[in-house]
Amino acid sequence: MSLTVEPGLDLGECLVTEDRVRQYVEAVGDQQRVYFGHSLIPPVAMTAWALGAILDKLALPDGAIHSSQELETLGVARFPGTYRITADPGKPRQRGNLVFLTVSYSVADVEGRIVQRGKSTVLSTDQTDGQSESEARPQSAAQRNGPALDAEDLGVLGPPRTISQHQLNAYTDASGDRNPLHLDPAFAEGTQFGGVIAHGMLTLGFVGELMASIFGRSWLDTGGLNVRFRGPAHLGDRVRAWCKVSKPSNEKSGSGDGLVVCSIGVFNEGTGEELITGTATVAAEVPINAT
Repeated sequence: MSLTVEPGLDLGECLVTEDRVRQYVEAVGDQQRVYFGHSLIPPVAMTAWALGAILDKLALPDGAIHSSQELETLGVARFPGTYRITADPGKPRQRGNLVFLTVSYSVADVEGRIVQRGKSTVLSTDQTDGQSESEARPQSAAQRNGPALDAEDLGVLGPPRTISQHQLNAYTDASGDRNPLHLDPAFAEGTQFGGVIAHGMLTLGFVGELMASIFGRSWLDTGGLNVRFRGPAHLGDRVRAWCKVSKPSNEKSGSGDGLVVCSIGVFNEGTGEELITGTATVAAEVPINAT
């Protein structure tokens, strides 16, 4: 398979209204009110819209999946507002019959100030090489089981969420990501996943909600993420986000960058499988409920 990409893609303007933010948070199930109290855009929402624009522009093959995501908040992003998204796709890399593509992106306000930048890596199967039997075979629940996670070691837990097709449909409309892996049972059954799976950015939205609940506006103004998507959430799976401070702010000591560094992730409560793992950063003092 050959992917044709252009550097310096202008993905156009993204108009963010209060209604658009509400559509996103309702699709995720995010109950935080801090966004509307300050008219601030959730960082993961901005990333979701940027990724939706990237996927639409690149027209990747059906079934391409998200493998990693970075985001960095550089400025205040308020609604209503208009933001311009630009992207710079890297050179596609091939490993076996998998093709990886990393796209750097930035989001700027109407005055040209960058409010967010990040990197998205997606991968797709090179169908010209054929699929191996192991890649094509649907995974059983037993194959998806991971090591049991100890909730006491995960710090703060977000609310449990059960993945439903209704939620995937709502998230598709909110994000613009219309990959048939999330919408078309017949298509999804023929993939290595054996059925419909949730958008990776939807499950990452559960982390964004948890970070907002812990750090409030500091997360919206300064939040950053660096995560890998390690496993899919299937329909009916019950999943939870978690966050644990791994490096407290040392701002009071006058040394370091003053950032709180957290280990974060999402896991499947039924199987113990880790779906997302990574780190988050925020310029804030450590709240009592984060430890």
